[in-house]
Amino acid sequence: MSLPDEPVNESSDQAIRTIVVLGGGSAGFLAALALKKHLSWANVVVVRSTKMGVIGVGEGTIVSVVNFLHGFLEIDPTEFMQRSRASLKLGIRYLWGKRNQFFYTFDQEFTAPVPGSDIPRGYHCDDDCEFVGPVSALMANDKACIRHSNGRPALGNSYAYHLENETFVHYLEELADRAGIQKIDDVVASTSLGENGIEALHLESGAKVEGDLYLDCSGFRSELLGKALEEPFDDFSDSLFCDGAIVGGWERTDEDIYHPYTTAETMDHGWAWQIEHDHLVNRGYVYSSSFSDSDQAQAEFLQKNPKLKDVREVKFRTGVHRRTWVKNVVALGNAAGFVEPLEATAIGVICDATVNLVRALRSSDGEIDGVQRKVYNQGQRENWDLIKDFLALHYRFNDRLDTPFWRACQSDISLGEAQIYADYYQKVGPDFSFLRSILKRDFFGAEGYLAMLHGQQVPYVRNVQLSARERHAWKLYSNKTRETAMFGMNMQDCLSALRGNVGVASPKQYGSGELAWH
Repeated sequence: MSLPDEPVNESSDQAIRTIVVLGGGSAGFLAALALKKHLSWANVVVVRSTKMGVIGVGEGTIVSVVNFLHGFLEIDPTEFMQRSRASLKLGIRYLWGKRNQFFYTFDQEFTAPVPGSDIPRGYHCDDDCEFVGPVSALMANDKACIRHSNGRPALGNSYAYHLENETFVHYLEELADRAGIQKIDDVVASTSLGENGIEALHLESGAKVEGDLYLDCSGFRSELLGKALEEPFDDFSDSLFCDGAIVGGWERTDEDIYHPYTTAETMDHGWAWQIEHDHLVNRGYVYSSSFSDSDQAQAEFLQKNPKLKDVREVKFRTGVHRRTWVKNVVALGNAAGFVEPLEATAIGVICDATVNLVRALRSSDGEIDGVQRKVYNQGQRENWDLIKDFLALHYRFNDRLDTPFWRACQSDISLGEAQIYADYYQKVGPDFSFLRSILKRDFFGAEGYLAMLHGQQVPYVRNVQLSARERHAWKLYSNKTRETAMFGMNMQDCLSALRGNVGVASPKQYGSGELAWH
């Protein structure tokens, strides 16, 4: 995607010292906390309205969010588990494609060698890929983690969180109060525009808020980037057909198992998620209005989930604003763009964008001109396009149901840049060693593409013959993996330990490695 040129050597009228964050959801408070922590010279102000409330939905995350929270923000993990009431997410259980099920984990399972075999492990599990590695084995046994020899939870580096959004945002607001971040509880009535972008926010109370840089975290409204600056929106509907979601849930009652994963289930006109919390099971059905009306989709959803309560509908459009940093406005979260939550990338994109914004401001001492905006916009747009193309891959090859929606997905969806990876897989199969360096910057990497292509049993041409030694090595490895996972800790026991000062994380800088619990 070619972005508009920026005036590269144009100096700012003044250094950025006051940063105004519009919106108090997860995007607004995560950004405010990061700016306050890493920019000692910045005055950070959050403008948000408690009247608007917080959307109470279950939300999945990816590993980079864990690194951001406990590495970049240095939030104490034990307190985080106690106050946010997060649960653990080891990956996604897909009811997708020909297989009964398969697991997408955050571990290096397809791309790591099997002891005693030089053959990529995907060739060992063409028929059964439920137990590709230790994390998928835990998921298959509904265990959240391995039990350490001392009885405590032994978490590896490959986990993320399930968050109940309202509880999570309230905790972030508490952290903002501790950090001394100024908050203004009001609603924006209008904005003043000037040559450099936004000059002031005019609030319903009559107050005026001025800043040098404005972060638009106003959600789908995109008050500053979309409405005030009228930045064009690039639609993703040629790759992602769904445009609505029906959301609901129920109080946990007689559910025996607290699953350590998100479930993504194929539906007639889209797909449904299930995310679990201590006292709530959260469900949502993402569907395409081109193939089903709201009543039809809701009827299908309720028939499958008779316990559903408080059902509501959310309409959306998938896509992203052409640039997410325009003049003195940076949009984060849904104000920048939106793709459906099939891989739970929403908070991950917020964290990635926030880190890059902090780096841009810190490396220039707040003196911003076109070159910083250009580099930032290019990187963020690449992320959005990579995510869009990876999600399209999920739809193109899912042949679990024979309905008009899924037939259209298989024939009409554009894979964009992911087409080359699909073509490569169909030629050589589950060996992406040649592509790993190319995919390094990708959110999903070789592991993600292999999990989805192999998980959906996409056919490939290469014929790999396994020797008796290699088959024996795989049998030993898979048996040991299954047995170890069977004696893991369930979610309730693991969370009880993590919330009781049993586990302490080693904080690391974002991007320098992954967290481990001791």
